[in-house]
Amino acid sequence: MHATTIARRSAWVPLLPAALLLMASLFGIMAVGLMPRTGATQYAVLGPPWLGPGRMLALVDEAGGILLDSGGWHNVVIARSDDPGFAAALYRAGAWLVLDAVRLRGCLGGAKDSIDG
Repeated sequence: MHATTIARRSAWVPLLPAALLLMASLFGIMAVGLMPRTGATQYAVLGPPWLGPGRMLALVDEAGGILLDSGGWHNVVIARSDDPGFAAALYRAGAWLVLDAVRLRGCLGGAKDSIDG
């Protein structure tokens, strides 16, 4: 390798911890902002990657909810329940992450407003 290539590469190495901390902080802030709020009834549920659609359905059923939709990945589903303890029940059943599906759709541009005119 050329000395200039090594020098360029080594110039970025000290910034790596700061970049990782920034990414982790952004993820944490986003996750906290999307946590289910009191009164939420729709939840985006992320399960372990090795769970297939059938096991995700069983996870939601075990927690006492109903499956509304599946996500782009086989371990992501949208579930519904009126039980205020549903999010905790999903974690007990094996969910890795439970988010407010309504807020998540708003953040990702999935929410559509109708305009009456």
